[in-house]
Amino acid sequence: MRAAERADTSSRAHWSTRSVKMPTTTRTTVIARSRARALVLSAGLVAGLVALPCVVGRRVEASTSVPAAAVVCPGPTYTVLSGDYWIRIATKNGVTLAAVLAANHAVATTVIHPGQIVCLPASAVTTTAAVPTTVNAPGPVVILPGGVLPIKQFPVQGLCWFSDSWGAPRSGGRRHEGVDLITKMGQKIYAVDDGVLTKRYIDAPGSLSGNGWRLTRADGTYFFYAHLSAFADGLMVGSPVVAGQIIGLVGMTGAAGTPHLHFEVHPGGGAPINPTPTVTAVNGCKITAIPAQPAAVAPVPTTTVAPATTIPATTIPATTTTTVASLPPLAPTANSRWTFIAPQTVLDTNGAPMTAGAVRTVAITGARGSLAGVPAVLVRLVARSSMMSGHLKLYACGAAVPEASALNYVPDRVNATVLPVPTGPAGVCVAASSSVDVRIEVLAYASSTGVGLQPMDSNRALDTRLATPLAAGAPITLPTTRLGVPASATAVTVSVTLLTPTAPGSISVGPCGGTPWTLAYGSAPSQMIGGVVRVNGAGLCLSSTTTVHVVVDVTGVWVGAQPLVALPAMRLFDSRLSEAISSTDRRVPLTLPAGTTRAQLSIVVIGSPSSGAVYAWNCNRPRPVASVASSIGPPTSVTVTMDVTGGAICLASSRNVQVVIDVFAVG
Repeated sequence: MRAAERADTSSRAHWSTRSVKMPTTTRTTVIARSRARALVLSAGLVAGLVALPCVVGRRVEASTSVPAAAVVCPGPTYTVLSGDYWIRIATKNGVTLAAVLAANHAVATTVIHPGQIVCLPASAVTTTAAVPTTVNAPGPVVILPGGVLPIKQFPVQGLCWFSDSWGAPRSGGRRHEGVDLITKMGQKIYAVDDGVLTKRYIDAPGSLSGNGWRLTRADGTYFFYAHLSAFADGLMVGSPVVAGQIIGLVGMTGAAGTPHLHFEVHPGGGAPINPTPTVTAVNGCKITAIPAQPAAVAPVPTTTVAPATTIPATTIPATTTTTVASLPPLAPTANSRWTFIAPQTVLDTNGAPMTAGAVRTVAITGARGSLAGVPAVLVRLVARSSMMSGHLKLYACGAAVPEASALNYVPDRVNATVLPVPTGPAGVCVAASSSVDVRIEVLAYASSTGVGLQPMDSNRALDTRLATPLAAGAPITLPTTRLGVPASATAVTVSVTLLTPTAPGSISVGPCGGTPWTLAYGSAPSQMIGGVVRVNGAGLCLSSTTTVHVVVDVTGVWVGAQPLVALPAMRLFDSRLSEAISSTDRRVPLTLPAGTTRAQLSIVVIGSPSSGAVYAWNCNRPRPVASVASSIGPPTSVTVTMDVTGGAICLASSRNVQVVIDVFAVG
């Protein structure tokens, strides 16, 4: 029995580390190996349909990518409809996938477009068959060029987003053996082919997969679905299902930090293969319509299984949309200003890191009980010594674990932020998705006195690329006039970007002549710190232990009496469910209480391979010159203060990137 099969139904280790193996020789795998056939296919691609690249998570528009030359069809034809893909066309017309591909000199990943004419084979080979009530002996398993195992239905209802994360490292030395289809909670999950449900997984503490199904088809191939929030009514182990039938709902049970479907493909019942080419070939991320359901099958599952009290392990931020009803009233409370104090450390694991899935309760009492009973605190959150990417969640103990993460961290980079968080009777709780050292310091607390928060257009206070880099040991002073804030300011919301350091080192940022915030950074070419930093009448001072270029952008000033109320972290926007942010200005509506004019936001940038800049501003004003985040590399979190008058902000990026926006406080 394989290691992955030794786990019980409550904790299937479906991301276990192992090399990828094809099905055993007792199961015939039909693969296009002939060099002559490859030459024929190549010639067909040149002379016939153009094999345009398939873009993960989005449909290529016909207006921009219809092939210039069409195949001349000697027999019957078919006009492509919206939502069609090759295997759907084959099924509709009672022919095999191989036959329709051959008729068009195409492969399974060749892009087709609504309105396009495709050829049908002159002699049809029907594929209709009765749905088995038991799994038959394994038959031939067809794997097409490019690693595509043909299926009849995309696994999940759109809108959705996915990328190729096959083999990505997971905690405990595991590797990712599936594809994560990111969508919102409660979207329908479909049987990808005709077959039988041969195993059901129930969420329990410590489970990786949470609620799930195994769907097995007649050739022995099985498909594994994980993290479901609900099972379809009437289905049980042994139930036959047909392609397109609803078998459950998307959730985040088990080790999931965002609503999504984890999907695996096991040809012939053997080791998994990369499922990304398979789902890309039938990409339905833009299709929201539910397929016709079999007679007497309820269209909406209602058998909901509550998630167990496990901690998410994915590094992708959550994708649900916040509603107005879930936000507290905007009316200022008695404790909606902020009193700044000398930083007080309330947690420092310091070499005894939090383990993957661990939750730590952090008492917020302060020196001699000075913070006992405060309703919210402004904290510095720092992640250090991580061996793999992950995220931290921060929330009031006793409250629901938020879907939005507070900080995404990556090895060899500075990983820090500053954000407000409500407190509970026991304090605040921090949850880690992978092994990491965590430090939390309290900078301020909510009170009836103190200062408020005023947003400002992003102001570039420093860019050493225009002159010389910040030299090791040579401090630089940014007076309040250069920061664009009054001399009476208590603090500023800033993003500090470190570029091309000559070596790993540390950066110190803080009030001139006062105690700075010192953070270690790695050797990565682009790193960012986003948060709130104290200033004084002399301004803001910076220094570094190694030579590095530094960019400082200011988005808010802590001054005056405008109230700011801390909220549980909530998702406002996720571009992965629509289109990437590009150089074209994009208006993003934000679901906030009526009357909201200011917000403390976390902007997560899922970057591009090359350097770029992300801009965020109030749509009623021109785009600022200063950006709020860098767009290169792994996910980066930056805290910004935004003017949200009008209920929207505008985004743009010099490179196509995905952007996620979470809110932590409003005023």
